[in-house]
Amino acid sequence: MAQSIKQLHAQIQAMPSDSVKAIVLSWLNLSNGNLSDFERLIAEIAEGSEGYQWGEIDTANEFQPLSEEQTIASSLWALEDYQTNKTGVSGDRVKEWADSLGSDTAGYLCQNKVTK
Repeated sequence: MAQSIKQLHAQIQAMPSDSVKAIVLSWLNLSNGNLSDFERLIAEIAEGSEGYQWGEIDTANEFQPLSEEQTIASSLWALEDYQTNKTGVSGDRVKEWADSLGSDTAGYLCQNKVTK
């Protein structure tokens, strides 16, 4: 066994529950129950999530890392603010922005201010 049970436990503990569920289901469906197959699946998931980081883009268009909890709190605040003040970005603006991704106009659209 390449990893100790403690190492596996620590990796699993740090993973989101949906990832753990996906690993276990894959392991049960695609292997003979060998622990090394389980370790391989965990390693594949960990490799796939490397480089992923919670965060936001600040007013200078710079990425600012946030914890998952901070990101959730920020999203909940934005939702509450929208529900209270009815401010936000119109659906048409969001569609225009999404359609512009990969084009030269994407940066321009991202810099426009939020409207009521």
